[in-house]
Amino acid sequence: MGPRVPSTGSAIIEPVVLYLVGEWVPAWLWMSLAFLVAALGVAGLGWWVLRGDARNRAAEELIQPESTKEVAEHH
Repeated sequence: MGPRVPSTGSAIIEPVVLYLVGEWVPAWLWMSLAFLVAALGVAGLGWWVLRGDARNRAAEELIQPESTKEVAEHH
């Protein structure tokens, strides 16, 4: 018979932990990529909304007659 491996908890857990440590790096990279994509999406959506708001306000100013502008400014 070969050498007997002690059946302690650390002898069993050590290979499992080493395997899981190897899984952390790809998981961290993929989660970082997902966070970056989400952040860019939120920033892009905010830019899109603010750009549309600015365009709508500019269009409203062109459509409103002068008398309505004065009344609207006092409110």
